[in-house]
Amino acid sequence: MSKLIYFKRYLYIIDRLRSHNCDFKDLQKHIIRKLENEDIETNFEYSIRTFERDKKDILDIFGILINYNRKDKTYSIDEEEIEDQSVTRIMDAFSIHHALKEGNKLTPSIFLEKRKSSGTENIHGIIYAINHLYIIKFTHQKHWEDISTNREVYPIGVKESHQRWYLIALDKKDDKVKTFGLDRISNLNVTDTKFKPIKYNAEKEFQHAFGVETYSPAEKVVLEFVNKQGNYIKTFPLHESQKIIKENDDTLVLEIFIHTTNDLVMELLKYGADVKVISPIMLQKEIKNRILQMKNRYDII
Repeated sequence: MSKLIYFKRYLYIIDRLRSHNCDFKDLQKHIIRKLENEDIETNFEYSIRTFERDKKDILDIFGILINYNRKDKTYSIDEEEIEDQSVTRIMDAFSIHHALKEGNKLTPSIFLEKRKSSGTENIHGIIYAINHLYIIKFTHQKHWEDISTNREVYPIGVKESHQRWYLIALDKKDDKVKTFGLDRISNLNVTDTKFKPIKYNAEKEFQHAFGVETYSPAEKVVLEFVNKQGNYIKTFPLHESQKIIKENDDTLVLEIFIHTTNDLVMELLKYGADVKVISPIMLQKEIKNRILQMKNRYDII
């Protein structure tokens, strides 16, 4: 049996137990049915012994513990224990993918976003280089300038932001850690030159970022939303640091601790008159200035 089938089996188990507590027989039927629908033929018999091995592998690979309730003899996964967001995203994507594969009954009812980021074809090569500590070379195109430069970097990781993917890497040119949009990378070359692991905590460096920009100091930002928009912000927070300070029938006041960069300014402008920056004053002034510039663009001369 191929390694791909092993991995798919783990995902089928997780996907099932995230939504249903079930005993082994129910899980066994589910796994066998799913594997029978795969393109790769298998006469695999799923035993309790195999499931016990799968439980261990799932814990080792994904960090997910499968619980057993002796009273009703069922297995389950506590969603709150899945702390790694990347694991959750993989699980969600897997669930959606297999919903789409169910056939003609579901597919016509699901409408996918047609806009997508470019450059994702390079992710496989970049992740390979990261995992094996290989230097990579590529051509990088700046967004704001008609200039392309050749880069040689030590890859550290990849980061998603606003449906775009970025390479985090140490630039050999000036020995600085930078982010490079995958949509602006071309001529990717994974060299056979190895490098030593770089001590860089990407999660810590970007914990106060909205997107990938961190050029300004992180600070407390207080925002006031009209209540109708506040209800949306409560279900889809602006940032993981979001805290509600005050709420009534008319407004929702919250605070976040974040780098006040252009990414944040553009996000707040998206909400138009439904949000007001209370503090810091510099951010409030920047929003006012952008609004004035927008007004001037529409003034009739």
